[in-house]
Order: sequence, then C-alpha cells, then structure tokens
Amino acid sequence: MQRLRLLIILALALALRASSAAAQGAGETLPAPQLIPTYADLVPPNPAPPAEEEVAGEPVESGEVTPVIEENFGALLPGHEPVVPWYEPAYWFGPAPWDSGIEFGLNGTSGTSESVSFRVGGFIKRSAKDYKLDASLYHNRTQSNGVEVQSNALLDARYDWLFGESPWTVYVMTQTFYDEFQAFDLNVNANAGFGYQWFQEDWTKLTTSIGTGASREFGGPDSEWVPEAQFGVNYELQIDADKKLFAKADWFPEWEDFNDYRVLADVGMQIQLHQPSNMSLKLSATDRYDSDPQGVSPHNLNYSAMLIWKL
Repeated sequence: MQRLRLLIILALALALRASSAAAQGAGETLPAPQLIPTYADLVPPNPAPPAEEEVAGEPVESGEVTPVIEENFGALLPGHEPVVPWYEPAYWFGPAPWDSGIEFGLNGTSGTSESVSFRVGGFIKRSAKDYKLDASLYHNRTQSNGVEVQSNALLDARYDWLFGESPWTVYVMTQTFYDEFQAFDLNVNANAGFGYQWFQEDWTKLTTSIGTGASREFGGPDSEWVPEAQFGVNYELQIDADKKLFAKADWFPEWEDFNDYRVLADVGMQIQLHQPSNMSLKLSATDRYDSDPQGVSPHNLNYSAMLIWKL
C-alpha cells in the first residue's frame, strides 16, 4: 500500500514539472525539423526569359549592331549602312532631302467646237549642304475639232554650288524648248553665272542670278550659237501650311543687241490636299516670249490646273 502511494506522488510531480516547462516555452517557435536536401534544392531553376521591352532596352556588346528597320531605306545589316533600293534617288546620290513628283492636267470643251488639251510633266529637286538641284520637264498638247493646234515641251535644269553660310552661289543652267508650231524644232541654251540668296527662310525664299551663255535654234533659218546674257529671279512664299505661291522669270538678251531677247516666266500656286496626303493641286501659267518670232506669235502661253503626285 505504501508503495502505491509513492508511485502516485511521483506521477503527480512529473506532471507538474511538465506543465511548468510548457508554460515557460509558450510563444516560442520550435525550429523546423532539418530535412535532407534534394537535387532540386541544390540546383537553382532556369531564369524566365526577359520580356520584349527588356530585350529592346538591353545594351549591345561592343562590335555588334542591332538590326533596325528604317522606313524608306530597308534594313540596317550588321556592320553595314542602311540598304537603299536601287530605284530610290538616294541610292545614286546619297540620303539628302529629295522632292520629286509627277504632274498631270486635262481640259476639254464641247459644243460649237470641241477641244481637248492636256499637260504632263514631272520635277525633281534636291537640297544639300554644298549644292542644290532643280529640274523639271513638261509637255503640252492641244487638239481642236480633231486637229492638233499645240505640241511643245520644255526641259529646265539648274545646279547651284553653295558655300556654307554665304548667300552667294555659282550655278549652271540649261533650257531646251521643243515646239512643232514654231519656225524651229529646238531651242537650246546653256548659261553659267552667280546667284544671290536674299532670303532662305522656311516661309519665304528669294534668289536672283546674273550670268552669260549662248543659245541656238535647230531646224530653223538661224542655226548658229548666239552669245547672250542671263538675268533671273526666283521667289517662293509659304502662305500657310497648305498653300504656297511661286514665281520665276528668266530674261535672255543678246549681247550684240539687247532688243533681241527671250523671256521665260512661270507663276502659280500649289495647294496641299489632305486626302490623299501625297497629292496636291497646282494652278500655274507659263509664258515664253520671243522678240523675234519669225512670223509666228511672240507669246507661247499655257495656263493649267494640275494634280501633283509626290513620289
């Protein structure tokens, strides 16, 4: 009996000690059991591929070029300049600013008399730091009651050498005029001289020129080269974002007698269309005057309304 009492007292003492130890350790986090590491724990997973934005913004190592697609000039290949198609003017002359287009106009009347006239042509201009080029070609044809009454063409080209900030230029120019209803077939002139740029702003441009050269008529009674002077003026005014006014005139008097001369004048307005954006409307009047017309009208006047398709 006494032994049983000792066992009960010992059990109660152990229980009290266990409860006291539990109370003292309350609120403490027991350490997690240590597990044996696996292969997946020792080898980190593969990183996720970067987003497209991160790829585009990553620096390129030295000696490498990231391919870039350039509008109008093809692709930039590693270690090469932009690839330009062979049919682009920049392929032959370099990536300077170009302005080129094709023009077409058609007029007609019907009633007591019928007539149809049209004018086609094109132009190309280029401006660089050390030179500028301006060339145009036009053809006019008119039929009245089925009979052709007009057929002529004009090629006009001018090349200026520029000298940095100086307003002075040195130029060469040529004009070739063809007319089936003149006393000659072709009239060709070539001139060279000095130009002066009075204004060269975004909204207005004014250039004058003075030079010398010679002209010759082919297929007519006078077929010799005639020395002549040349005086010219070229003006442009940007009225607003869509309208531009232009005027150009060249006077070619003969050195032997200034009373014998030719004048070529062109004036008009160009209106930018919004739809399509590469089209514009051109209203112009061109007159070629010859003081010695050799039996025909001294004036050759053409006025037209044309659409311009910018290339």
